[in-house]
Amino acid sequence: MRKARLVAVVAAMVVIGPAFGHARLLGTSPPADAQLQAAPKSLTLNFNENARLAILTLTVGGMVIPVAVDRSAPAAREITVSLPVLAVGTYQVQWSALSPADGHITKGTFSFSIVGPPR
Repeated sequence: MRKARLVAVVAAMVVIGPAFGHARLLGTSPPADAQLQAAPKSLTLNFNENARLAILTLTVGGMVIPVAVDRSAPAAREITVSLPVLAVGTYQVQWSALSPADGHITKGTFSFSIVGPPR
């Protein structure tokens, strides 16, 4: 009886477990802390599960760079947004994403730099 109860609890945890996972950022393009020779044309966030981008703020030197985020886009593991033409500088990205599977919001920050062509 005790063993059967233990098996039932473990089975329930296996079935329920994935529902409690949160969308976790696996990587970005450009990568965090990248030193780029040329400005990227887009920014991509890769998640471990489908997510919907809620907020994406791009700043350089304390100034916000406008970036269009399609909040009605379907949830996906890979989310790409187009970037305007960016100048040399260090850019901070602040993002927030919703996981439709469990309704949780995850967020984070990272930066990348455009250093320009080698001299």
